[in-house]
Amino acid sequence: MSQAGFAPHTSDDQDRLLDEASAVVKEQAYYMKRAIDNDNVREALKHASNLICELRTSQLSPKNYYELYMQVFQETQHLAAFFSDKSRHGRKFLDLYESVQHAGNILPRLYLLVTVGASYIKSKEAPAKEILKDVNELCKGVQHPLRGLFLRYYLSQMLKDKLPDTGSGYEGEGGDINDAF
Repeated sequence: MSQAGFAPHTSDDQDRLLDEASAVVKEQAYYMKRAIDNDNVREALKHASNLICELRTSQLSPKNYYELYMQVFQETQHLAAFFSDKSRHGRKFLDLYESVQHAGNILPRLYLLVTVGASYIKSKEAPAKEILKDVNELCKGVQHPLRGLFLRYYLSQMLKDKLPDTGSGYEGEGGDINDAF
């Protein structure tokens, strides 16, 4: 069996845990996509939060955690596309940004905040530097090394093309290269 905070050592345990988590991710992704198809923001956020909750585990090895992360990342891209199409959800990004901060668990809250934040920056309704600063500070609060690593990776993947770099569309009012770091 596992010691406190460490992944089970047997391959069978790891496979079983990964399969169980993957099944939950697939089920919640199905319901999230149905909610997106019906333009139901509240339900889409609820199911997205549930599938992201699977990343809260400490039982998976880094290799299996990566596999689970990739499944979650793939599914959250549907949510990101939904948020980017304002005509579908019809909400102000500020309202969406604030609503995801009410998620019950910190890890899903941060993943959802990054997802909405990326669309918020893309819409240019707020300066990129403000959202980057906010999300970056919040991500520092994750103390678990593996979870923190993957959350920061998610942050970099979602926001890499939205940095207020010299020559980018987010420079100027959105900040400059110094605000990107």
